[in-house]
Amino acid sequence: MKYYIQRGVNEYGPYTLADLQRYVAQGNIAMSDLARSEGMTEWVPVSNVLGDIPVPVTTPAVPAGGGTVYGGTSPYGAATAPAMSTGPIPTDFHWALVLLVNFLCGLFRVVWLFIEASFVKKIMPNSNFLVFMVLGKCVEVGAVIGFYVGIGVAAANGHSDPPGAVFLVCFLIGLAGLATLYVGIFKMRAAMEEYYNTVEPINLQLNPLLTFFFPTFYFQHHLSRIAAWKKTGVLAPQG
Repeated sequence: MKYYIQRGVNEYGPYTLADLQRYVAQGNIAMSDLARSEGMTEWVPVSNVLGDIPVPVTTPAVPAGGGTVYGGTSPYGAATAPAMSTGPIPTDFHWALVLLVNFLCGLFRVVWLFIEASFVKKIMPNSNFLVFMVLGKCVEVGAVIGFYVGIGVAAANGHSDPPGAVFLVCFLIGLAGLATLYVGIFKMRAAMEEYYNTVEPINLQLNPLLTFFFPTFYFQHHLSRIAAWKKTGVLAPQG
């Protein structure tokens, strides 16, 4: 059976009963937090769910300078954010600034996407999304180079345009490269959701349409809010 946790307007999960026990032991979930199972309509305290089930004893992480892992005077800080862990802080550069710089340099969007990917690879080293992204982009670039080589060869032979077959082949190769790149992007999305729903459970949910059309800017929006949470203890709504 899966369980969900409610804090203010935010809902987290699903978690197994073992997950609840572990997070309570680590201090990430309080016994007074509200919880419900998939078959329940009413929220009840976590203590009601766990009942007499023993909670394994672990030593919760204590941030430098003392205090609680929640980064506030109340159990969940100023905005009832989940407990901050010791994971790395994401690349913090507002998505609007990424968009602005991209207007000045069209390649910046691609460069920044790979900067974001390098961070996600750091927290999910076993994921192979970066292989697909690099391969896809290399194939795309190769298709463009092949097309211009075809133009050069055609010009050397007295033709103003390359043969239609050259254009078709390069187009198909470029399309295959783009598809491979997007396989990597969606694998990156899955890696982010896996990490931020298990290792640092903040119920991260990434919209597939926004991922498809605006991956660089959309990923950065969420990386920035995660960075702000890790610095301040306040987790902004997903938006």
